[in-house]
Amino acid sequence: MSARLEDPATVTSVSAPLVRSVLRHLATDEVSRAAQKESRNREIALPPVSVYRWWARRTLAVNQAILEAFQVDYPGGPHLVIDPFAGGGVIPLAAVAQGQRVYAQDLNPWAAAGLAAAVQLPEADAILEGVGHLQAKVEPLLQRAYATTASTGEPAAISHTFRVSTSSCPSCSAKLKHFPHAMVTLHQRKERGQPGCLLACAEGHVFEGSSTTGGTCPECSRVVDPEKSYTPGRNITCWSCGTSVSLNAFETIGSWQWEVVLVERVLINGGREIGAATALEIESADVGWCPSRDLGVIDKGDETEVLLRHGFTHWADLYPLRQRAVTEALLAALEVIENDKVRSTLRWALLGTTEMAGHLSRWDRWYLKSYEAMAGHRFNFTTLAAEPNVWGTSSAGRGTFQRRVLLMVKAANWLHGQAPSPLEVIDPEHQTRSGDDAYDVRVVCGSSESLDLPSGSALLCLTDPPYHDDVQYGELSIPLRAWAGLSTDPLVGEAIVNTGAGVNSGDGDYRMLLTRIFSEVNRTLRADGHLVFSYANRSPDAWADVIEALDGAGFRCAGYAVLHSENETDHAKRNVRACTQDLILDMVPDTDLPIRRSIPRFEEATEEEAFLEIVGSYLLRTGALPRTWRSRMIGDLQQSAFLA
Repeated sequence: MSARLEDPATVTSVSAPLVRSVLRHLATDEVSRAAQKESRNREIALPPVSVYRWWARRTLAVNQAILEAFQVDYPGGPHLVIDPFAGGGVIPLAAVAQGQRVYAQDLNPWAAAGLAAAVQLPEADAILEGVGHLQAKVEPLLQRAYATTASTGEPAAISHTFRVSTSSCPSCSAKLKHFPHAMVTLHQRKERGQPGCLLACAEGHVFEGSSTTGGTCPECSRVVDPEKSYTPGRNITCWSCGTSVSLNAFETIGSWQWEVVLVERVLINGGREIGAATALEIESADVGWCPSRDLGVIDKGDETEVLLRHGFTHWADLYPLRQRAVTEALLAALEVIENDKVRSTLRWALLGTTEMAGHLSRWDRWYLKSYEAMAGHRFNFTTLAAEPNVWGTSSAGRGTFQRRVLLMVKAANWLHGQAPSPLEVIDPEHQTRSGDDAYDVRVVCGSSESLDLPSGSALLCLTDPPYHDDVQYGELSIPLRAWAGLSTDPLVGEAIVNTGAGVNSGDGDYRMLLTRIFSEVNRTLRADGHLVFSYANRSPDAWADVIEALDGAGFRCAGYAVLHSENETDHAKRNVRACTQDLILDMVPDTDLPIRRSIPRFEEATEEEAFLEIVGSYLLRTGALPRTWRSRMIGDLQQSAFLA
């Protein structure tokens, strides 16, 4: 793809002292291939990322390679690695794996607490023993909540309970069932080639049919086309009078209800079936559950707006009564676990299940699996929602407690394999005096405008700042924070643009906040230190803000690299000009020494690489940016083929 070259333009003497980029040691093609493979499933490469939900993680492959490149120029150690935007924890975990010391900070209490849990996992055997004790305690609850009988008469457990949203037609008062598609679900995954499925007619009757030829409703004799959509543009048409009404219209929201229509059952031998819910299964889902936890009110924001628009007013509204009640009971039952670390680990596994909110978890009708409420970095909106069995069954269910425990076991094995001795960890709840260096990992919750580190104490800040307005971490984490008992207050000072919350790009807030944070990073670095971070965005203004912030914070560019970062086969990135590569920036504190820069040369640049080369050309001029550079760079980027 590219060769790395060093720019000798600023070097006056071969023997004179100079600054050189650590990125010159990167084998970019090799690292990109590893990152591309890892981005398809990050949990395989770095199991501890499964400890807590995060919505944008860079790969271990890239950060591991950067740390190795740094180690070439700065052997020995362990060195202190700073990450002021710790987020998903990839960088701290990568540094731990290489025997470095870590100072990690994040404004979001969910991220800080989750990372602290990820680096303090107990041994795998202790986790499994704790699960056994917990299951013995809660077995009667699980039987009451999920025990059922299969169509064959065999004992079974409910894996998913499917609810369709309903409303009354504003014209004729007919009951409308908002099935999104005529084909509700296949009976077997798409790749098995079996057309057997469940269909829904326009009136909402569900019956057996074919995904290729459709069928005729046995109740109303309507012929059903399996490819028909019932909610195009989030509108529903009344089957009785033909009135079309928006799903988020006031009239619809006022009569909105959820109705149990289907269940997925798992038999004792592991077989699965999806069919109409029986009277007992409907009663089990909706009757007799009295959850009490208040999760708070949903405030307006960029991502929460879709929830408010469709009638959700409180975070508890995202969860059916049974899911809330079972989750509350399991959290209370954790007190049976005497070992503090085991209890904490199982608590994180249970908290993780709450991302599968039973009124937002979308069902994949082709592949028979549910997607979490925050899939695709957005809150899902669906009219056919899948409530999971919180504990989980033997052979079905994503995001359940049992599945998460298995991921915790893998994470624990990885952690103890990388760090055979227990790590000395200072977590957000047990902070010590400023400057105390008696730790392997220190995790701090708070704005990175203020780092609790002495000046000149670190050689490397390796980080991954939020990408402008791409992901609203604060909003997406609120239901998880509510369940965890963490603060759900708005994250004042979050380094993102959020128009719904009144933080706009044009007013300079994002740029000024980044300037303050980068200035604080500069303070903590040694004179020969490096700030290395990845960034990706299609917005020219976002790039201009980053470059202006770095320049204002007193950094100069020692080089940059372009590396693969994202899985281009993700649903959200297919058939669009999405960013799949990161610009890796190597910045150094302002210096009078000449800088030998490391920059990429592309044999045949892709449109995205050409776009990033334009950014890089301006990045290299930090410290001597021309007066009109911002408008010129934005114009150059807007005219690039990548944005065409």
